[in-house]
Amino acid sequence: MDRIIISLVAFLLSAVSLSGQITVTNASFPAAGDTLRIAIDTASAGITVSPPGGGQTWEFMGLTAIFVRTIPFTPASENPNGAAFPTATLTGPAGPNGDNFYQVTATTYSLVGFAGNDPIGFGLNVQTPFNPPVVERRAPMNFFDVNQTNGALLVPFAASELPQVILDLLPITPDSIRLRVALNRVDVVDGWGTLSIPGGTYEVLRERRTQYSDTRIEVKVGAFPWVDVTQLIPLPDAGLGRDTTLTYNFFSNSAKEPIAVVFADHITGEVLNVQYKFNGIIADADDLAAVQPGLALWPNPASDRVRVEISAIPAGRYFFQLFSINGRLLQRHAFNAGGEAVTILDVALTGIAPGVHAYALTDSAGNVLKTGRLVVISGQ
Repeated sequence: MDRIIISLVAFLLSAVSLSGQITVTNASFPAAGDTLRIAIDTASAGITVSPPGGGQTWEFMGLTAIFVRTIPFTPASENPNGAAFPTATLTGPAGPNGDNFYQVTATTYSLVGFAGNDPIGFGLNVQTPFNPPVVERRAPMNFFDVNQTNGALLVPFAASELPQVILDLLPITPDSIRLRVALNRVDVVDGWGTLSIPGGTYEVLRERRTQYSDTRIEVKVGAFPWVDVTQLIPLPDAGLGRDTTLTYNFFSNSAKEPIAVVFADHITGEVLNVQYKFNGIIADADDLAAVQPGLALWPNPASDRVRVEISAIPAGRYFFQLFSINGRLLQRHAFNAGGEAVTILDVALTGIAPGVHAYALTDSAGNVLKTGRLVVISGQ
Protein backbone atom coordinates (compact mmCIF):
# COMPACT_ATOMS: atom_id res chain seq x y z
CA MET A 1 0.00 0.00 0.00
CA ASP A 2 2.82 2.44 0.87
CA ARG A 3 4.41 1.76 -2.49
CA ILE A 4 1.14 2.52 -4.29
CA ILE A 5 0.76 5.79 -2.37
CA ILE A 6 4.30 6.83 -3.18
CA SER A 7 3.73 6.08 -6.88
CA LEU A 8 0.48 8.05 -6.86
CA VAL A 9 2.14 11.06 -5.22
CA ALA A 10 4.97 10.92 -7.77
CA PHE A 11 2.44 10.82 -10.60
CA LEU A 12 0.51 13.80 -9.25
CA LEU A 13 3.69 15.82 -8.77
CA SER A 14 4.71 14.98 -12.34
CA ALA A 15 1.29 16.03 -13.64
CA VAL A 16 1.54 19.36 -11.81
CA SER A 17 5.01 19.99 -13.18
CA LEU A 18 3.86 19.37 -16.77
CA SER A 19 0.54 21.20 -16.65
CA GLY A 20 1.90 24.55 -17.82
CA GLN A 21 4.13 23.41 -20.64
CA ILE A 22 3.39 24.26 -24.26
CA THR A 23 3.70 22.23 -27.45
CA VAL A 24 5.58 23.90 -30.29
CA THR A 25 3.93 23.01 -33.60
CA ASN A 26 4.91 23.49 -37.23
CA ALA A 27 3.24 26.91 -37.09
CA SER A 28 6.69 28.08 -35.92
CA PHE A 29 8.42 26.90 -39.13
CA PRO A 30 9.50 29.71 -41.49
CA ALA A 31 7.57 29.96 -44.75
CA ALA A 32 7.98 31.80 -48.04
CA GLY A 33 7.25 35.49 -47.50
CA ASP A 34 8.42 35.50 -43.88
CA THR A 35 11.21 37.83 -42.79
CA LEU A 36 13.04 36.91 -39.60
CA ARG A 37 14.91 39.53 -37.57
CA ILE A 38 17.63 38.26 -35.27
CA ALA A 39 19.53 40.51 -32.85
CA ILE A 40 23.02 39.56 -31.65
CA ASP A 41 24.44 40.49 -28.23
CA THR A 42 28.10 39.46 -27.96
CA ALA A 43 28.39 40.59 -24.32
CA SER A 44 25.58 38.24 -23.14
CA ALA A 45 24.37 40.68 -20.43
CA GLY A 46 25.50 38.45 -17.55
CA ILE A 47 23.12 35.63 -18.54
CA THR A 48 23.74 32.20 -17.02
CA VAL A 49 22.22 28.83 -17.91
CA SER A 50 19.67 27.47 -15.43
CA PRO A 51 19.35 23.74 -14.61
CA PRO A 52 16.79 21.62 -16.50
CA GLY A 53 13.18 21.72 -15.37
CA GLY A 54 9.70 23.09 -15.94
CA GLY A 55 7.87 26.17 -14.77
CA GLN A 56 10.94 28.39 -15.13
CA THR A 57 11.12 32.16 -15.60
CA TRP A 58 14.01 33.43 -17.71
CA GLU A 59 14.76 37.17 -17.65
CA PHE A 60 16.87 38.27 -20.64
CA MET A 61 15.75 41.91 -20.54
CA GLY A 62 19.34 43.17 -20.27
CA LEU A 63 20.23 42.08 -23.80
CA THR A 64 21.38 44.79 -26.21
CA ALA A 65 21.47 44.42 -29.99
CA ILE A 66 25.01 44.94 -31.26
CA PHE A 67 23.64 44.33 -34.74
CA VAL A 68 20.53 42.88 -36.37
CA ARG A 69 20.30 40.26 -39.12
CA THR A 70 17.30 40.41 -41.46
CA ILE A 71 16.52 37.04 -43.12
CA PRO A 72 13.83 37.03 -45.85
CA PHE A 73 12.58 33.63 -47.05
CA THR A 74 11.48 32.92 -50.62
CA PRO A 75 10.52 29.76 -52.58
CA ALA A 76 13.58 27.70 -53.52
CA SER A 77 12.35 27.56 -57.11
CA GLU A 78 12.89 31.33 -57.45
CA ASN A 79 16.60 31.12 -56.54
CA PRO A 80 19.08 30.77 -59.45
CA ASN A 81 20.76 27.89 -57.57
CA GLY A 82 17.48 26.17 -56.71
CA ALA A 83 17.84 23.48 -59.37
CA ALA A 84 20.90 22.12 -57.53
CA PHE A 85 18.68 21.23 -54.56
CA PRO A 86 15.56 19.52 -55.98
CA THR A 87 14.12 18.61 -52.56
CA ALA A 88 14.34 22.19 -51.25
CA THR A 89 11.13 24.17 -50.84
CA LEU A 90 12.51 27.32 -49.20
CA THR A 91 15.62 29.48 -49.34
CA GLY A 92 17.07 32.28 -47.22
CA PRO A 93 20.39 34.13 -47.04
CA ALA A 94 23.22 32.49 -45.10
CA GLY A 95 25.05 35.82 -45.16
CA PRO A 96 26.00 38.33 -47.85
CA ASN A 97 27.71 35.72 -50.02
CA GLY A 98 25.45 32.69 -50.01
CA ASP A 99 22.04 31.11 -49.50
CA ASN A 100 20.78 28.18 -47.46
CA PHE A 101 18.19 25.81 -48.91
CA TYR A 102 15.59 24.11 -46.72
CA GLN A 103 13.04 21.35 -47.04
CA VAL A 104 9.88 22.01 -45.03
CA THR A 105 7.45 19.19 -44.25
CA ALA A 106 4.66 18.84 -41.72
CA THR A 107 7.12 17.52 -39.11
CA THR A 108 10.59 18.86 -40.00
CA TYR A 109 12.39 21.99 -41.16
CA SER A 110 15.75 20.78 -42.54
CA LEU A 111 18.85 22.30 -44.12
CA VAL A 112 19.47 20.47 -47.40
CA GLY A 113 22.18 22.59 -48.98
CA PHE A 114 24.19 25.78 -49.37
CA ALA A 115 25.21 27.81 -52.42
CA GLY A 116 27.74 30.63 -52.32
CA ASN A 117 31.26 31.23 -51.08
CA ASP A 118 32.90 28.15 -49.59
CA PRO A 119 32.54 27.65 -45.79
CA ILE A 120 36.26 27.96 -44.98
CA GLY A 121 36.79 31.27 -46.77
CA PHE A 122 38.91 30.26 -49.78
CA GLY A 123 36.80 32.60 -51.92
CA LEU A 124 35.38 29.84 -54.13
CA ASN A 125 31.79 29.54 -55.31
CA VAL A 126 30.21 26.19 -54.35
CA GLN A 127 26.89 24.34 -54.47
CA THR A 128 26.95 21.93 -51.56
CA PRO A 129 24.19 19.49 -50.55
CA PHE A 130 23.97 18.11 -47.02
CA ASN A 131 23.65 14.34 -47.11
CA PRO A 132 21.75 13.55 -45.01
CA PRO A 133 19.97 16.90 -44.46
CA VAL A 134 20.41 18.61 -41.09
CA VAL A 135 17.13 18.87 -39.16
CA GLU A 136 16.88 22.40 -37.75
CA ARG A 137 13.43 22.07 -36.09
CA ARG A 138 10.88 19.36 -35.41
CA ALA A 139 7.15 19.39 -34.76
CA PRO A 140 5.43 18.74 -32.56
CA MET A 141 8.05 19.57 -29.91
CA ASN A 142 7.39 18.71 -26.27
CA PHE A 143 9.18 18.67 -22.95
CA PHE A 144 11.42 15.56 -22.56
CA ASP A 145 11.85 15.09 -26.34
CA VAL A 146 15.24 13.62 -27.24
CA ASN A 147 16.49 13.46 -30.85
CA GLN A 148 19.70 12.80 -32.72
CA THR A 149 20.65 14.50 -35.99
CA ASN A 150 23.44 13.60 -38.41
CA GLY A 151 24.64 15.56 -41.41
CA ALA A 152 27.57 15.65 -43.81
CA LEU A 153 28.87 17.67 -46.70
CA LEU A 154 31.72 17.28 -49.17
CA VAL A 155 33.12 20.27 -51.06
CA PRO A 156 35.61 19.36 -53.82
CA PHE A 157 37.55 21.74 -56.04
CA ALA A 158 40.63 21.77 -58.23
CA ALA A 159 43.84 23.13 -56.75
CA SER A 160 44.03 25.58 -59.67
CA GLU A 161 40.92 27.32 -58.28
CA LEU A 162 42.66 28.24 -55.03
CA PRO A 163 44.64 31.45 -54.50
CA GLN A 164 48.39 30.85 -54.23
CA VAL A 165 48.49 32.14 -50.65
CA ILE A 166 46.20 29.25 -49.65
CA LEU A 167 48.25 26.69 -51.58
CA ASP A 168 51.33 27.92 -49.76
CA LEU A 169 49.74 26.76 -46.49
CA LEU A 170 49.59 23.16 -47.71
CA PRO A 171 52.50 20.75 -47.13
CA ILE A 172 52.31 19.52 -50.75
CA THR A 173 51.06 20.85 -54.06
CA PRO A 174 47.92 18.83 -54.83
CA ASP A 175 45.91 18.31 -57.98
CA SER A 176 42.63 18.43 -56.07
CA ILE A 177 41.47 19.45 -52.63
CA ARG A 178 38.24 18.84 -50.74
CA LEU A 179 36.58 19.93 -47.54
CA ARG A 180 34.82 17.14 -45.63
CA VAL A 181 32.44 17.97 -42.75
CA ALA A 182 30.62 15.46 -40.55
CA LEU A 183 28.01 16.62 -38.00
CA ASN A 184 26.37 14.76 -35.15
CA ARG A 185 23.92 16.59 -32.87
CA VAL A 186 21.97 15.54 -29.79
CA ASP A 187 18.87 17.64 -28.97
CA VAL A 188 17.15 17.42 -25.59
CA VAL A 189 14.11 19.52 -24.68
CA ASP A 190 15.12 20.05 -21.06
CA GLY A 191 12.99 22.97 -19.89
CA TRP A 192 9.85 25.04 -20.30
CA GLY A 193 8.59 28.29 -18.91
CA THR A 194 8.37 32.02 -19.63
CA LEU A 195 11.16 33.95 -21.36
CA SER A 196 11.33 37.76 -21.39
CA ILE A 197 13.47 39.58 -23.95
CA PRO A 198 13.49 43.25 -24.95
CA GLY A 199 10.06 43.94 -26.41
CA GLY A 200 8.20 40.79 -25.42
CA THR A 201 7.47 37.85 -23.11
CA TYR A 202 6.88 34.35 -24.50
CA GLU A 203 5.90 30.87 -23.39
CA VAL A 204 8.77 28.68 -24.56
CA LEU A 205 10.38 25.28 -24.64
CA ARG A 206 14.17 25.15 -24.16
CA GLU A 207 16.10 22.69 -26.31
CA ARG A 208 19.70 21.90 -25.36
CA ARG A 209 21.73 21.18 -28.49
CA THR A 210 25.17 19.58 -28.35
CA GLN A 211 26.78 19.42 -31.79
CA TYR A 212 29.93 17.45 -32.55
CA SER A 213 31.64 18.37 -35.80
CA ASP A 214 34.67 17.05 -37.62
CA THR A 215 36.02 19.27 -40.41
CA ARG A 216 38.81 17.90 -42.56
CA ILE A 217 40.95 19.12 -45.46
CA GLU A 218 42.00 16.35 -47.82
CA VAL A 219 44.29 16.54 -50.87
CA LYS A 220 44.93 14.28 -53.81
CA VAL A 221 48.00 13.98 -56.04
CA GLY A 222 47.80 11.97 -59.26
CA ALA A 223 46.58 8.40 -58.80
CA PHE A 224 47.37 8.36 -55.09
CA PRO A 225 44.46 8.19 -52.61
CA TRP A 226 43.08 11.20 -50.77
CA VAL A 227 45.30 12.29 -47.84
CA ASP A 228 44.08 14.12 -44.72
CA VAL A 229 46.31 17.20 -44.19
CA THR A 230 44.15 18.96 -41.59
CA GLN A 231 46.76 18.81 -38.85
CA LEU A 232 49.40 20.32 -41.14
CA ILE A 233 47.51 23.52 -41.95
CA PRO A 234 48.62 26.42 -39.66
CA LEU A 235 45.15 27.93 -39.10
CA PRO A 236 44.23 26.93 -35.53
CA ASP A 237 41.09 29.12 -35.41
CA ALA A 238 39.72 28.13 -38.82
CA GLY A 239 37.28 25.62 -37.39
CA LEU A 240 39.23 22.65 -38.71
CA GLY A 241 39.38 19.35 -36.83
CA ARG A 242 36.99 18.20 -34.13
CA ASP A 243 34.83 20.72 -32.30
CA THR A 244 31.88 20.75 -29.91
CA THR A 245 29.23 23.47 -29.91
CA LEU A 246 26.65 23.90 -27.16
CA THR A 247 23.53 26.03 -27.58
CA TYR A 248 20.27 26.48 -25.69
CA ASN A 249 17.43 27.22 -28.11
CA PHE A 250 14.19 28.77 -26.84
CA PHE A 251 11.24 28.10 -29.18
CA SER A 252 7.73 29.50 -29.00
CA ASN A 253 4.57 28.68 -30.91
CA SER A 254 3.92 32.39 -31.46
CA ALA A 255 7.05 33.36 -33.44
CA LYS A 256 9.01 32.13 -36.44
CA GLU A 257 12.34 33.19 -34.97
CA PRO A 258 13.83 31.32 -32.01
CA ILE A 259 13.02 33.63 -29.10
CA ALA A 260 16.63 33.25 -27.99
CA VAL A 261 19.69 31.13 -28.77
CA VAL A 262 22.31 31.04 -26.02
CA PHE A 263 25.81 29.95 -27.09
CA ALA A 264 27.77 28.45 -24.19
CA ASP A 265 31.19 26.90 -23.65
CA HIS A 266 30.58 23.15 -23.71
CA ILE A 267 33.13 22.55 -20.92
CA THR A 268 32.65 25.45 -18.48
CA GLY A 269 29.05 26.39 -19.32
CA GLU A 270 30.07 30.06 -19.65
CA VAL A 271 27.68 32.00 -21.90
CA LEU A 272 29.59 33.31 -24.93
CA ASN A 273 26.90 35.28 -26.78
CA VAL A 274 23.15 35.42 -27.30
CA GLN A 275 20.98 35.79 -30.37
CA TYR A 276 17.33 36.70 -29.91
CA LYS A 277 14.15 37.76 -31.68
CA PHE A 278 14.41 41.44 -32.52
CA ASN A 279 11.26 43.31 -31.50
CA GLY A 280 12.57 46.81 -32.13
CA ILE A 281 12.03 49.15 -35.03
CA ILE A 282 14.10 48.41 -38.09
CA ALA A 283 14.36 50.30 -41.35
CA ASP A 284 11.84 49.09 -43.92
CA ALA A 285 12.89 47.12 -46.98
CA ASP A 286 13.12 50.21 -49.19
CA ASP A 287 15.38 51.98 -46.68
CA LEU A 288 17.64 48.93 -46.36
CA ALA A 289 17.83 48.54 -50.13
CA ALA A 290 18.87 52.17 -50.45
CA VAL A 291 21.82 51.67 -48.05
CA GLN A 292 23.89 48.99 -49.78
CA PRO A 293 27.51 50.10 -49.55
CA GLY A 294 30.34 48.29 -51.26
CA LEU A 295 32.98 46.82 -48.95
CA ALA A 296 36.35 45.39 -49.93
CA LEU A 297 39.14 44.03 -47.72
CA TRP A 298 42.70 43.85 -48.93
CA PRO A 299 44.64 41.66 -48.54
CA ASN A 300 42.43 38.69 -47.68
CA PRO A 301 44.03 36.43 -46.42
CA ALA A 302 45.87 39.00 -44.30
CA SER A 303 48.70 38.93 -41.78
CA ASP A 304 49.28 41.99 -39.58
CA ARG A 305 46.98 44.63 -41.14
CA VAL A 306 44.00 44.87 -43.45
CA ARG A 307 42.77 47.80 -45.54
CA VAL A 308 38.99 48.23 -45.55
CA GLU A 309 37.47 50.23 -48.40
CA ILE A 310 33.80 51.21 -48.08
CA SER A 311 32.02 52.91 -50.96
CA ALA A 312 28.55 54.34 -51.62
CA ILE A 313 27.86 54.96 -47.94
CA PRO A 314 25.67 57.87 -46.80
CA ALA A 315 26.92 60.35 -44.22
CA GLY A 316 26.59 58.99 -40.68
CA ARG A 317 28.25 56.97 -37.93
CA TYR A 318 29.17 53.34 -38.56
CA PHE A 319 31.00 50.42 -36.97
CA PHE A 320 33.38 47.88 -38.49
CA GLN A 321 33.59 44.80 -36.23
CA LEU A 322 35.65 41.61 -36.20
CA PHE A 323 34.40 38.40 -34.55
CA SER A 324 35.97 35.04 -33.79
CA ILE A 325 34.51 31.87 -35.24
CA ASN A 326 32.51 31.31 -32.02
CA GLY A 327 31.00 34.80 -32.11
CA ARG A 328 33.23 36.67 -29.66
CA LEU A 329 33.73 40.34 -30.48
CA LEU A 330 37.46 40.84 -31.16
CA GLN A 331 37.60 44.43 -32.42
CA ARG A 332 35.13 47.26 -32.91
CA HIS A 333 36.07 50.35 -34.92
CA ALA A 334 33.72 53.35 -34.94
CA PHE A 335 33.99 55.83 -37.77
CA ASN A 336 32.08 58.70 -39.33
CA ALA A 337 31.40 58.71 -43.06
CA GLY A 338 30.92 62.11 -44.60
CA GLY A 339 29.41 60.91 -47.85
CA GLU A 340 32.75 60.66 -49.65
CA ALA A 341 33.05 58.31 -52.60
CA VAL A 342 35.29 55.94 -50.60
CA THR A 343 35.91 55.59 -46.86
CA ILE A 344 39.18 53.84 -45.98
CA LEU A 345 40.04 52.13 -42.69
CA ASP A 346 43.50 50.79 -41.86
CA VAL A 347 42.86 48.00 -39.32
CA ALA A 348 45.71 46.49 -37.33
CA LEU A 349 45.14 42.80 -36.58
CA THR A 350 46.86 43.00 -33.20
CA GLY A 351 45.90 40.06 -31.01
CA ILE A 352 43.96 38.33 -33.81
CA ALA A 353 44.93 34.65 -33.98
CA PRO A 354 45.39 32.86 -37.32
CA GLY A 355 42.16 31.42 -38.67
CA VAL A 356 38.86 32.39 -40.27
CA HIS A 357 37.06 35.32 -38.68
CA ALA A 358 33.84 37.17 -39.44
CA TYR A 359 33.41 40.89 -40.01
CA ALA A 360 30.33 43.10 -39.99
CA LEU A 361 29.60 46.67 -41.06
CA THR A 362 26.70 48.15 -39.10
CA ASP A 363 25.04 51.52 -38.82
CA SER A 364 24.35 53.41 -35.59
CA ALA A 365 20.96 51.64 -35.19
CA GLY A 366 22.60 48.21 -35.30
CA ASN A 367 21.38 47.29 -38.81
CA VAL A 368 23.83 45.00 -40.61
CA LEU A 369 24.88 46.46 -43.95
CA LYS A 370 27.64 44.03 -44.91
CA THR A 371 29.18 40.87 -43.47
CA GLY A 372 31.86 38.50 -44.66
CA ARG A 373 34.92 36.48 -43.70
CA LEU A 374 38.53 37.45 -43.15
CA VAL A 375 41.28 34.81 -43.20
CA VAL A 376 44.28 35.66 -40.99
CA ILE A 377 47.38 33.65 -41.83
CA SER A 378 49.69 34.89 -39.08
CA GLY A 379 48.78 36.55 -35.77
CA GLN A 380 50.51 39.28 -33.81
